[in-house]
Amino acid sequence: MTCIPLRRSSAAGDSTLLRRPHLMVTILLLALLAVACAAEEPADEPDPEPADEAPEDDAEGAEQLSVAYVPATTGLVLHVAHEEGFFEDHGIEADLTEAQNISEIIPALGQQFDISLGTATDLIRAGDAGLDVVQISGNTISTEDNPFARIIARDDAGIESFADLQGARVASPTIPGVINMGMLYGAQQEGVDPDTIEVIQVPPPNHPDQLQAGQVDVSQALEPFATSLVAAGHVVLGDPFSVIADPLATNFWIADGQWARDNVEVVERFREALEEATEFLEAGGENEERAREILQDFTGMPPEVAQNVVLPTFDLEIREDDLQIWVEVLQELDEPVDVDTQDLILEEAGEEAGT
Repeated sequence: MTCIPLRRSSAAGDSTLLRRPHLMVTILLLALLAVACAAEEPADEPDPEPADEAPEDDAEGAEQLSVAYVPATTGLVLHVAHEEGFFEDHGIEADLTEAQNISEIIPALGQQFDISLGTATDLIRAGDAGLDVVQISGNTISTEDNPFARIIARDDAGIESFADLQGARVASPTIPGVINMGMLYGAQQEGVDPDTIEVIQVPPPNHPDQLQAGQVDVSQALEPFATSLVAAGHVVLGDPFSVIADPLATNFWIADGQWARDNVEVVERFREALEEATEFLEAGGENEERAREILQDFTGMPPEVAQNVVLPTFDLEIREDDLQIWVEVLQELDEPVDVDTQDLILEEAGEEAGT
């Protein structure tokens, strides 16, 4: 509304003062217009009260991480960190996704997943193919006293050692994986041509039935299936790793290289949470009982199996020398991989681990 000052009429020839009633009306109109004009003027707004600053952690919020794993004992430390709140303590909200074949996850890193469980052969082949994938932490190692997997032959197959594997039909969790590569290398060291061994990919839970039914002669057995096969009287040929090195890194945590370099501090918090979970396990007693409950929940193992299965040896150290050993194993098996293992490790994580 436009406010126009009211003036007394000054028509020509009219010098008479307004009559009183008219004067009263005019004053009233002037007062009303003054109020209306005042309402149109912008009022001086009081300065807003300064808001209380949120604590730094609350302002940043929890870091969202999507992590892939396999439903086996190798994923135990990850799930302990998740269930016992160690990720939360380090400002991480982890979304855990089960994968049946971890070798297929690498192309999804940096897109669908931030971090994944991976193996040495997966990482080396990815680097050889020009993919930017790096190891950010260790996970498990295999030792002669506590092997990560065992090669077990059917009790009536007539196979008693790696030297007898020629012509054998073997069930493998993943054909490109470390277990199969380790077994083929071990057989080669015994004079067996790896090309004469028929390897088929079979999910680990199906190995006992396939072996019992005579569909395969040999199982590359993970726990808890290795223990059950031994209890059933089948023949242990050995483990696929001690012939390579003892101890030997078998699987670890990997990520897209660019993502890892852009999120070094987040990677460090992820490692710290896993370290707390490892310490939790090492304490034994009630902690181990709780960890076995967690193992049963995420693997679906029967309670009696989860309570008695042999747990892996967890070691978060990044073992670069072991990566070089695996490069040589693949080359011995006529895979022409050519990578610099330093390029396969997140530099800051490697330094933190003492490599």
